[in-house]
Amino acid sequence: MRPHLFALRLLLIITDTGTDKQIHQLFTEAEQPIYYQFRAQGTANTEILDICGLEGSTRVITAALVPKPEIGELFILLENMFEIRKRGKGIALTLPITGIQASMLSLLSEEQEKIAKAHLERKVQQMMQETCYAMIIVAVREGFSDDVIDTAVKAGANGGSVIRGRRRGSEAVVQFLGISMQEEQDFVMIIVPKKKKSHIMQEISSVCGLQSEAHGIIFSVPVDEVLGIHEEQ
Repeated sequence: MRPHLFALRLLLIITDTGTDKQIHQLFTEAEQPIYYQFRAQGTANTEILDICGLEGSTRVITAALVPKPEIGELFILLENMFEIRKRGKGIALTLPITGIQASMLSLLSEEQEKIAKAHLERKVQQMMQETCYAMIIVAVREGFSDDVIDTAVKAGANGGSVIRGRRRGSEAVVQFLGISMQEEQDFVMIIVPKKKKSHIMQEISSVCGLQSEAHGIIFSVPVDEVLGIHEEQ
């Protein structure tokens, strides 16, 4: 098996409100251990909504970390369940992952974990040459977002943004990771220079990681272009 096949992806599914139970069924059938959901209010005009195949303005956004080889199966399930290729049924997309805390890799098999770690190391080296910034995304229990931002700022970040949602998943994950599902979550998004990313992620993990009261899950995605961030010299 080639190493790049086990690259992790951030899967985002955007559907109309009222699809929560169907999404849960989809992830159960695909045996995906953990995912997050939150509601959002769309602001696109009617023409853009028509192009994207969505109606109204309220959305359910589902986010999950998924090994790349399993994306195809999930897309098939999405097509069967929502007919998502048709206009008005929703949007699904994936983003590459360039960093994640070690405890989350333990959800993979031993062989998958080795391959994923090797891929992430290569991906980080590639991204170091291609981009200047990364977005660190931290999911913590409600009320711990200030701790995340304070820790990130002390480690060299300029701040972050917070949105709220809910963590969902299987009972097996509850037992394995020692975290609870169906609890409200704070999602902290922090844009950082690539040279500071690893240090900031490590500091956040030490204060707000899975073993802390925050029960934090931390990962990063690449940022191609950025405007309005001024790094102190």
